[in-house]
Amino acid sequence: MLFEKLTDSKSDRVYEGERLKFKMKGDKFWQEGPIREMRPDIQALIINDRFIMLDEIDTIHRGKTTGAAVGYGLMTFGVGWSFWAGVGYNTDGDPTTQYSRRDLMTSLTAIGSGFLIYKLLGQRKYKTGKYKRLRVIDTSF
Repeated sequence: MLFEKLTDSKSDRVYEGERLKFKMKGDKFWQEGPIREMRPDIQALIINDRFIMLDEIDTIHRGKTTGAAVGYGLMTFGVGWSFWAGVGYNTDGDPTTQYSRRDLMTSLTAIGSGFLIYKLLGQRKYKTGKYKRLRVIDTSF
């Protein structure tokens, strides 16, 4: 199956046996399964023992990006900062130190920005439309 873009001469490919995560037009949930067979004569895929017509697919999930890793890293940093600040406050034996507002703000800022980066830049999606289409071709000749 080809992922074609009108303005690009190259196209990405997916082969039989690979897992595909997709959303149908009008649905709000993702479906996932291995591609059992590709039918170029009717432009359809067989996934989970049912026919999926290519023109009914709205969005395909193509995997995670480096934005996902950066987002997870920032969220982990925020949780770690808060954890170690709390451990330091409880174990240092100095009654003048405390878990400060600065520690809380650092943690919340890191967690919040990491979550936003993950949601905005963390996933590659291929949305079909006017300039992008899916096509099954026969390469067995």
